Amino acid sequence: MDFNAIANSFVQHYYTTFDTYGSRPGLASLYRPESMLTWEGQQFQGTQNILTQLTKPELKVVKHRITVVDSQPTTGGGVLVAVTGSLVIDGAHDKPLQFTGTFNLQPIPGQPGGFFVYNHVFRLIFG
Repeated sequence: MDFNAIANSFVQHYYTTFDTYGSRPGLASLYRPESMLTWEGQQFQGTQNILTQLTKPELKVVKHRITVVDSQPTTGGGVLVAVTGSLVIDGAHDKPLQFTGTFNLQPIPGQPGGFFVYNHVFRLIFG
């Protein structure tokens, strides 16, 4: 398993989709009922609850710039992905926010080569 290739492909897809608000509901396919998101300390479980958080109107115009993607293989054929970068909300390019996102990708049962987000932690970083 090339866990670095899996991580890089996932990150490219995830943030490209997230940054296009009209496409963002497509992120639902990456989550399952057992998936969990911790967003700035608030926890959400299940595809619909997670998608509701990711598609909030105040997050309509977001653009990410990924700085680093680190990955490691995990037990059970999973991939741990840590992302750092900056994001801009509502075109405020003079006020980028630093963020970190951590994803635990797990194989989709019965779908060889497919992965879903089992855990996702998002935090803004304030100096």
